[in-house]
Amino acid sequence: MSSDTPKDWFTDPPPRRVGVHALIRRGPTLLGVTRPYRESVSPWGLPGGSLAPNELRRAAMSRHLATRLNLQATAGRLLVIDDVPEKPGQHREGTNYVYEVEIPDDVEPTVTEAGGFGELKWIDLDQLGDFAAGHSLRRIQQSLLAAEAWRVSELFLGDPQYGGQAASGPAA
Repeated sequence: MSSDTPKDWFTDPPPRRVGVHALIRRGPTLLGVTRPYRESVSPWGLPGGSLAPNELRRAAMSRHLATRLNLQATAGRLLVIDDVPEKPGQHREGTNYVYEVEIPDDVEPTVTEAGGFGELKWIDLDQLGDFAAGHSLRRIQQSLLAAEAWRVSELFLGDPQYGGQAASGPAA
């Protein structure tokens, strides 16, 4: 292909990471995890991970919850689609999907040795800003709003697109 020929994005697509995240709540708390490989983005975030080639998003969610947190759970409602541009040295371009995930009250997740997370914590919603930062914090806040409103939100770096509502309330 010469430099004058436009690139065919269908047959030769750019690399893009697709990630899935779980919003797991218990009363006024949500499950957060440290991600040593993403500390430059935010010290805490939602559990999840990237899709493998040809893997469906919901299958990836179940796989990550099982292998990283010893949880047998499936993705529930889709809450957020968050597009993230590449930031060299921090993360690749990607699209992240946040799903609501329910687990029984008597089940406690545990970080597995092979999971890649540092630690987990049930975080009070009113203290969320003390743990998560930047677009990770905004993504969590928008996921909480989407869950309350029974809608799906489209985000760009955690900010609402297309007339979405800015984060407010106790999770802000």
